[in-house]
Order: sequence, then C-alpha cells, then structure tokens
Amino acid sequence: MGQAGSGEDGSYSVIVDFVTFCYAGDAHRLHKPGQLEMQMSSNHYLFNRIIVVYQNCNPDDYNPLYCSYPVSLAIIGNIDSVLRSSGIDLNREQYQSPTDKHHTWKQHVVNHLMAINVSKSDYIVFADNDCWMIKQPSLGISWVEYGIQILANNPNVFIVSPNDGEEERETQVISQQMFMARTDEFRQADFNQPGWDGDVTKLSELPEYAAMLEGRIHFYCKATGKYRYVLPPEYRYFHHNRLNEDGTYKTNYSDYGL
Repeated sequence: MGQAGSGEDGSYSVIVDFVTFCYAGDAHRLHKPGQLEMQMSSNHYLFNRIIVVYQNCNPDDYNPLYCSYPVSLAIIGNIDSVLRSSGIDLNREQYQSPTDKHHTWKQHVVNHLMAINVSKSDYIVFADNDCWMIKQPSLGISWVEYGIQILANNPNVFIVSPNDGEEERETQVISQQMFMARTDEFRQADFNQPGWDGDVTKLSELPEYAAMLEGRIHFYCKATGKYRYVLPPEYRYFHHNRLNEDGTYKTNYSDYGL
C-alpha cells in the first residue's frame, strides 16, 4: 500500500481521508462484516482515517462497523441545515422530476458537504458505498498517489477520478461516484451553479443532473476553467449497482457484461 509525503522522521506530510456514505436503504450492506474494509483496502493506500456519513439513518441500528482504520461517524440530522451552513442557496428553484424520486437533489449534495466540514485532511477521497477499485497496477503507485501528483502539479484540475471504463481524459462532465480533491479547495468552492441560467433543456445529461453535486461541480468547473481528470484504464473502479439474492452487491463482473 502507498502513502504519500513520507518524512525523514517517519511522519507523513500529506494527510488523506477516505469518505463513504449510506442511508436507510443501503446502510445494512455497508455494515456487512468486511464490506467497509474491502472497499477501503481496494484503494491500496494508507488513509489517515475513514469518515462514514449517515443520511437519515442511525449507525446503532446495524451491525458494528469493524475496520482496521480509525473510523469517524458523521450523522446528518437536518439536511437543510447542513446545506445552508455549507453555503448552498436553498431559495434557488431546482428541477424536480415528476417520476424520478431517486435523484432528489438535496440528498445527492449533502453527503459530501457534511464530510468536507468534518475532515481536516490535505486531500479527500469520496466514494459511494457501492463503488470501489477493481484494477490497479501490481507494481507502482496507487490511484490515490497518482491523483495527489496530478492535483499538486495542475491547479486547473479540480478533481481526479479513477477510470470509468473509457479513455484517460480531462473533462468537465462530472460523476460524483468516486473521486478525490484538495480538501480546502473543495470546501471553499461555489456549488451554487455559477454562470448557469437554470434552463435544463440545454443539458445533454438528465435534467436532474444540474442540481445534484456532479452538476454543481460541472458548473463550478466551467465558471473557473477547471477540469475533472480521469485516470488511465489500469486504474479502474466499478459501480456495483446490481444485487445478489441475499441483498449483497454483485461482484461477478460477467453479470455486468465485463
């Protein structure tokens, strides 16, 4: 496993936190013995700590979380309060689908903002709890170390993502499934859709995209000339969005057509 910024005295000058999230519909899967450890270990990196954000659920209602790393729990009590304290304009009208009740914008913004206000790290890695690394070089640096190098040397790069099955690239099309950022910069960013006129018909993505965090990052990047950097295919993550009969995430990748 890699760790960036090793000092001569054995201390580390770069601190990186790992963040994942859950809600009442999937918290039981994250609390399955070994799941959090596996998700975190897939990164091949020694994090400072893990932050688990709970949205509308209580960790005491599930099996204990067992992990070899320090784990901090961040429980969202009031979504509007967290959004407001993070500078999100709740008065701006946002698109709400009449049929899609999954992509509700507040629930897709608040988790990351809750975590960023808890973390004291230099860099921060965010991952939905059904997303983890499935491929990294057996020799060489981890995707986190690679991401730190990119962020440290390219101020125009706002976030770095592991590979999603496509080519390595810089883009302003954002996915919030799994990425890393400079903690302070992410905390200070304007996620109130700067420069956007509110017309969802101009979007090539789902109209819900604009109000979710990935859309807000997109508009921030467009307004500031920044980008998302997607790593090459040897650093591959996967979104495990299918379930086995017992309710666990499917990890037979032939079921996904891979």
